[in-house]
This record gives sequence, C-alpha cells and structure tokens, in this order.
Amino acid sequence: MRSTFRILFYINKSKTKADGTTAILCRITIDGESVVITTGESTAPHDWSVKRGGTKEKKTNQRLQTFRENVEQGYNTLLYKYGAVSAELLKNYLQGVGKTPTTLLALSAEELKAQRECSSAGTYRNNRYADRMLNFFVRSRSERDVPLSALTIEFFEDYRLYLKMEGYAPATINSHLCWLSRLMYRAVSQGTIRFNPFEEVKYEVVERKPRFLSKGDVSKLLAFPLQDEGAELSRRMFLFSVFTGLAFVDLQGLRASQIETNSEGKRYIRKARQKTEVESLIPLHPIAEQILALYTKAKSKGDYKIFPDTMSDWKLLRHLKAVGLACGIRTPLTWHCARHTFGTLTLEAGVPIESIAKMMGHSSIASTQIYAQVTDQKIARDMDKLIKRKTRL
Repeated sequence: MRSTFRILFYINKSKTKADGTTAILCRITIDGESVVITTGESTAPHDWSVKRGGTKEKKTNQRLQTFRENVEQGYNTLLYKYGAVSAELLKNYLQGVGKTPTTLLALSAEELKAQRECSSAGTYRNNRYADRMLNFFVRSRSERDVPLSALTIEFFEDYRLYLKMEGYAPATINSHLCWLSRLMYRAVSQGTIRFNPFEEVKYEVVERKPRFLSKGDVSKLLAFPLQDEGAELSRRMFLFSVFTGLAFVDLQGLRASQIETNSEGKRYIRKARQKTEVESLIPLHPIAEQILALYTKAKSKGDYKIFPDTMSDWKLLRHLKAVGLACGIRTPLTWHCARHTFGTLTLEAGVPIESIAKMMGHSSIASTQIYAQVTDQKIARDMDKLIKRKTRL
C-alpha cells in the first residue's frame, strides 16, 4: 500500500507574540500520523491566507517553499534509507540535522527547544518543569550528564524513588517518568540507541477522579459578584468555562469570530481545541450569553479577543483561589475544575455522552467516560444515604 505524505503550513491565531505576529507552523502527516514543527517564520494573523497556506509577503512565501522542499527531500532520503518513514522519524531527522545528542540531558534540552513554538503554553510549561526535575536528579547522583547507551531500568526506578522521596503525587511522578520515556523513543527514532530500555516498565497507579463543583457551589459563585476587577474577571471566566466546557487556554484565545449564529437564531461557539486540534461545537447557555454580553464590543466590526488579556495566568489563578475561599467553597477552584464541572453537570442533566465529547473537543470518547464513572459513583453514594435513612425509620 502506498504511503500518504502531506505538508500543511498554518498559524495559531490564539498564540501571538508581543509584536502582534504569530509563528508559522508546519504539520507533516504520514499515513494518518501527524507531527508539528516550527518553520522559524512569523506573520501577522490578518496577512495569512488559509486557502493558499501563505502570507502576503513574497519573501516569506519563498522561504516557506524552501522549507517545504527540505521536508520533501528529508522524506525521500529516509524512504530510500529505511524503506518506510513515520512522521516522528521525519520530524526528528529535520530537527536533528548535524547534531544528534548522545546524552540524556542534552537530548532533553533539544526536545524542549523543539516544542517551544509547537506546543501549547501549558504543555511547554509542564515539559520545562520535567526537564528541570530530570536535571536535578542527575546532579543529585554527582553526574553532569548520562550517556543514553548507559541507561537501564535501574535508572528509571531510581528516578521514581527520587520523585517519591521529594513528596510528589503519583500523577506528577508519572508525568516526569513519561518525559523520560519520551526521550528514549526520540533517541530510538534518531538511531542513537537501538531500543527503549523503559518500554516494559510500569507507572504509578493513579485514581482518575476529577474535581468538580456541585450545583450549590456554582450557585454560590453566581450570587457573589466582586468589586475587585481582577477577582471579578477570574470569577466570570471560571463561570463561562463551567457553562461552556472551554479549557483555560481556549478561554484565553476565544475570539468574536468564533461565536456563530445558526438559522434558528441560536448562538454557539465553534472553535478547535488547542490541545487536540479537535473542533468543539458548544451551544451558548443563557448564563454564558450574559457573561459574553459584558465583553462584546457592539460597534466593532473586526475580530478581537473576548476576554481582556490584562494579567498573567498566575495572577488570574491566585484571584480564582481567593474567590473560592470567599464563597465558602471547599473544593479548590482551578480551570480544570471548571471544565470538569461542565462535563459532570451536563451528563447529570441527561446530555448524551457523544454530545459532551463533541462540545469538550475530546479526540476520543474514552476521555469523556471519566465523567460517567463519577456520575455513577455519585448515584451509588446517594442511594446508600437513602437506604440508611430508610433503615433508621
């Protein structure tokens, strides 16, 4: 069967730089598997043509054409050498030309650099933390770096023990271990090592139990407007997420052009989720409409961000934590909590799980099943309470 090979240039409008431009990225797809790499080029979002996959600047387009030719040349080189090419192999070949790290920390630094413009801010931040922790661990062994060829399962287990001794939760430990294993797959694809020495390892057992608010807690938030501008912005953004299911990064990047109206006059959000690139289609709840009205620029005909970009993510989260405490809500407020609340409450309201998956931009319905488990557990607890009451009578 003939291999399919496609190259697509695109931009991420929600991730703009201080000068108003955004990076031009390249998505390479081979047999249905896709990877993203940065081209090193930037453009103003309004200069980009989705149809042509180019900008209004002739020189930039010429450099993009050269980049395309280099990708095609790399594909043909690998195809001739190996007989088959994966998207990840081609990505690593293109990013590792002339320098293939042979040590762990050097490879970690290169992988982190490659992700800087291709990953979401949250993913990059988590991976940067994983890279830093790996550096701390290697230094704790009185080593400057470790040859990739010297890595064994014992190293993996020592790292696991180190993370436990540092007091990290199982989910956080798994996150750091996954970064380590990811580096091994990268080394294999580059031909630095023959196989992943950690392929058969087991990770920490984590009980997936998303935190969400009850209807009562949501009512408390609705009835608690604040005078402080920053705190009120975080409260409104949190509630908007509760009633739309948007992740924080998508909430930040939400634009007026992504609010559409159907033939029946009903409004909804149509937006590709940044993490999965799966399109979300979310009917606007009346409360979400009310919040939206506070930030809609009626006289503006151009496109613009809905929520003001006036403070850092950290400050918004700090305000959000304070809002939760002021409202007497015991569950710590986080942006994940808002999204989980949407998933749980919509399922409890009888919305089909397939529709929830579509609204939340899940790439697989398996991601949505966690809310069904939580709902089932809640029903079981409520029935237990009811049985106890009947027994007392």
